[in-house]
Amino acid sequence: MMIAVIDNVNFMDRQVILRLDLNTPMHDDKITDVTRIERVIPTLRKILATNPRYVVIFSHLGRPKSKSPAEFNAEDSLLPVADALQSLLGKDVIFSNKPVGPELKELLDSTPNGSVVMAENIRFYSGEKNNDIDFSQTLASLGDIFVNDAFSCSHRSHSSIVGITNYLPSFAGLSFKAEIMALEEFLENPKRPVMGIVAGSKVSTKIDLLLSLLNKLDYLFLGGGIANTLLCAMGYKVGSSLVENDRIGVAETILQKAKSSRCKLILPTDAVVAKQLTPNTTTQVVDIDKIALDQAIYDIGPKTLEQLKNTLKKCGTILLNGPVGVYEVSPFADGTIEIIKEISGLTKAGCIRSVIGGGDTLAAISMSKTNEFKPEFSHISTAGGAFLEWLEGKSLPGIEALTIHDPIKKKVSHY
Repeated sequence: MMIAVIDNVNFMDRQVILRLDLNTPMHDDKITDVTRIERVIPTLRKILATNPRYVVIFSHLGRPKSKSPAEFNAEDSLLPVADALQSLLGKDVIFSNKPVGPELKELLDSTPNGSVVMAENIRFYSGEKNNDIDFSQTLASLGDIFVNDAFSCSHRSHSSIVGITNYLPSFAGLSFKAEIMALEEFLENPKRPVMGIVAGSKVSTKIDLLLSLLNKLDYLFLGGGIANTLLCAMGYKVGSSLVENDRIGVAETILQKAKSSRCKLILPTDAVVAKQLTPNTTTQVVDIDKIALDQAIYDIGPKTLEQLKNTLKKCGTILLNGPVGVYEVSPFADGTIEIIKEISGLTKAGCIRSVIGGGDTLAAISMSKTNEFKPEFSHISTAGGAFLEWLEGKSLPGIEALTIHDPIKKKVSHY
């Protein structure tokens, strides 16, 4: 893919607008995971190394319901994120409580050369989500060059992702580039055999993904509620397990597609079940055809885990998206953690290339870390929805907006 990147761009004296995804998890106004902030530090440092006039950062946090800053909820403020970025960057970050408008413009004009300014949550404005032309032009008026290092937002047709590129020379940042390179390698030039482990509560949210992967993979293992629904479609009784009964027809379509593809579809053959989902509940390991009416599947069983490990050892490339059990409740985290350890070990040994994605997957990986175990993977994507849509083969607006041949000559508006 021909995409404009910042590798050889000189930002000296340029007014740089930088779109980041700093939508970090928060608890009691404190950031609980700084991964997304850490990922963009190299891009910021590269831009700053060439002495720009200033860098103004736009990001979002959460999904504010307000239509203007006057209505904003303080819980959606990026101020704590600005503090964390300043600490990790090792440089002052000036925070503006106004995302756009004359007050921000006045602040930017008054800053010393080389300043970093973070604007307040851009989703406080409805014009952002609507990809409003006037709002896009207002954003563009704050700089003379645009850098997008928010691959995780590239499936959104928002002003700060798509609209702004109509008015400024536009480039992808280093994290954005790394995501594309990793996913292109996985999809277009993987070391075979290729295996996908996909899990989640609902098959309805991953229909397109599963149908797409069946055309690309050699092995596909399904876990969680997705697997339960497919097992029901095959005639198994799964007790009180989570099942999308209104998606049985879809499950049958997936099963039929698997039969006609080269991909081997793998489903659990045994499971860890319980009558209730509590930390101290009584658990039992049973074969899939032996689940009682009052039992529910909460994790894969040892036979399924052993089959997975044996298949992983045959492969050259692995995709992991989603925990295979209810990892948040201690009795049901074992399957997910064992898979994480197996993939990590094969990656460290140079046997496989591993691509990891999905919010729950990252949370499970974080939970698996101990003093004795430090997980290692070829690429961990923080992209969420964009990661999945890319794997589905969909065109992402944010990528299309950067796919140009000579961006520095792209016509710039009167700003």
